[in-house]
Amino acid sequence: MGRLTREEWDAALYRLRRLSDRGESITAEVSATAAALGVAERTVWRRLGSSPRPRPRFALSQTDIAAFVDFCGNVSAVHRARSAAIAGRTTSAGVPIDPDLLAGWAGAAPVTARTLQRAFTEQLTPAFVAGVTGGERARRAKLVYLEREATWRNQVWEGDHKNLPILVLPPRGKAVTPWVTMFIDDATRVITGWAIALTPHTGTVLTALRMGMVDDPATGPAHGISGVLRLDQGLEFAAAAVTAATAALGTVPHVLPGYSPNQKGKIERAFLTVDEMLLCTLPGYTGGPREVNGRLAGPLDDRVKARVGYGDAAAAGQEAGLPLGLESFARIFGNWVQAYNTEHVHSELGRTPAEAWAADASPLEDVPAEHLRHLLLASRPRTIGPHGIRFRNLKWLDPGGLIRERRGTQVQIRYMPHDDRFIDVYLDGEFLATCYPTNALTAEQEAEFYAAARAQEKQAAAQRSAARRRGRMRLAALSATDTSTESVRKISPAEAERLNRAGGSGGRPRPETSTSLLGIVPIGPIEPVDLADLDVDREHRPW
Repeated sequence: MGRLTREEWDAALYRLRRLSDRGESITAEVSATAAALGVAERTVWRRLGSSPRPRPRFALSQTDIAAFVDFCGNVSAVHRARSAAIAGRTTSAGVPIDPDLLAGWAGAAPVTARTLQRAFTEQLTPAFVAGVTGGERARRAKLVYLEREATWRNQVWEGDHKNLPILVLPPRGKAVTPWVTMFIDDATRVITGWAIALTPHTGTVLTALRMGMVDDPATGPAHGISGVLRLDQGLEFAAAAVTAATAALGTVPHVLPGYSPNQKGKIERAFLTVDEMLLCTLPGYTGGPREVNGRLAGPLDDRVKARVGYGDAAAAGQEAGLPLGLESFARIFGNWVQAYNTEHVHSELGRTPAEAWAADASPLEDVPAEHLRHLLLASRPRTIGPHGIRFRNLKWLDPGGLIRERRGTQVQIRYMPHDDRFIDVYLDGEFLATCYPTNALTAEQEAEFYAAARAQEKQAAAQRSAARRRGRMRLAALSATDTSTESVRKISPAEAERLNRAGGSGGRPRPETSTSLLGIVPIGPIEPVDLADLDVDREHRPW
């Protein structure tokens, strides 16, 4: 048994002293106590004979603690300055001592460095020492927090962004470390929604929210509206679109104080799980070991020059030796989320998050997907082309043929990042159709599209036929008047006589139009002339 503390001695001797004070024999009790404590009987008798006074020990003064803070927890520096001040010197190791410290240490008793070190260890809390030596983050790591009571599913979601320590290659530009926006259910630990982007924005927040609220088995077990969203003070969470969406759905956003990760510990722990379970197994993990020169020990290099080089190589068509593409990484991340929800046994729950979700009988408030698309989808303008809508290097059409006759029309599409299953098309702010990639249309959807095309062609032919029929009817109505064409073109005998008298010789009617607008008059008949009769100089004839 090791050395006994003062409290252990006090507890062992308390009952013996009470028996002795009552005049009872304590010989047998002393023997039993000595055997229990692992000491000699005479040691127990000696302690019983001495007065129970506490052992004097050195107590830190406020000046000692202030010097400990000023010197960043360096006990040796505190001892040197304290000894110098007690000796009457104003400098320590060539550095002037603060006047307040000099005044506080005036008349203090000198102590050894070991005594001072023991006093700081025993009389200061680990959190205080960590804060002095390592800063606020280190201090918070030594604190004890009150755990929130367990809730039920969809009562509270926690959401946050994280810059993932993995090197990926976007469609254009240099290699980067992407961001993830993620929400987790507070009670069941189900990752309800997520979105990957180069930088977090309002669209990623709305996308992650919608993923968790829509009942879609392909994205996870969670669905329904959350009662409370526990968020930090990120500008993306405070955007007008997010505020409007949560207000429309009746979800209460609970904005936490800044720099308080302990108040949303479940999402912070989930991010750590992402690093431990997924990212550290992929090439390009920037949190892995490094060479002496700072290069990652793996096959990829995340230094600035190398990142630019990866982008240039991808633009030149090179494929080998490059980081994962952004879309490829998003697919891997989605597969991991599915495995985390359905296969990973959570240490706190003792079962998978999906099992915890299914075991919770709390009622869910579901909203149809069509009521969420205008609130919780990222938006982008597009123009309908000859083969539909081009987006993400895919061509999109709706099986119902609603965009078939709108080529050249400017529309607004709403979509889920990293989800190429569908897009919603809006025209002038109103929902028009849901489109699907043309290379992923089922046989039934293709048949539906062709049926819609035939119906549209039949309708257009019927409209053309009806237009021709109406045109013939209008023509017949315009032709059926009181004065026939023949009566309009004939001239009465009296009118013909009048025109003959006015028109002169030939019996032709006088034209109603003038031929002398520019001094031009009709040419009369030319009489024949004998050139010999003309007085013309033969030598100067022009012909």
